[in-house]
Amino acid sequence: MKSFVNVKARRAERLVAVKTVSFVVVILAVLVAGIYYMGNIGSEQGIKLTREAAVRTAVQCYSIEGIYPPNVDYMEANYKLKYDKSKYYIHYDAFASNIMPTIEVYEKR
Repeated sequence: MKSFVNVKARRAERLVAVKTVSFVVVILAVLVAGIYYMGNIGSEQGIKLTREAAVRTAVQCYSIEGIYPPNVDYMEANYKLKYDKSKYYIHYDAFASNIMPTIEVYEKR
């Protein structure tokens, strides 16, 4: 009878250990997923803010000079456009000086 009780106690201890390890694994998985998700949100927000800054600068140039800027370098030199060049690439496609250019921002990888 004594050995049967010991077997039951050991099984109960193993079950508690398995539940504890499972709980820790689930918590770690949730933390890793959360960190990954937050990283993606930050990246998307950076792209959005960089694009808004470029569009705002282009419109400012148009309101002052009557033409849209010919390129991004012009906006950086004359209108103090600042962005992280090591992280983002701005695709600036100016069709004509009086038509709003296409401005897209891409994250460098």
